[in-house]
Amino acid sequence: MSHLCHAKGCKVEVHPTLLMCRAHWYMVPLAIRSNIWALYRRGQEIDKKPSKEYLLEMRRAIAVVAEKEGK
Repeated sequence: MSHLCHAKGCKVEVHPTLLMCRAHWYMVPLAIRSNIWALYRRGQEIDKKPSKEYLLEMRRAIAVVAEKEGK
């Protein structure tokens, strides 16, 4: 099971536990990356029930990358 990187327009397949491909993940500031891992709950990619806090940080990470890429 895999899915696409959540960065806008990225077509790289990543493991379901990962939010982004390596290139995009390292564009996200360390503080946001750390928050995402702290808020990650094992199995949320299976039951599709991440916390609201996780989703908020996920959206922040996606927005940061989009801004850096001019999207």
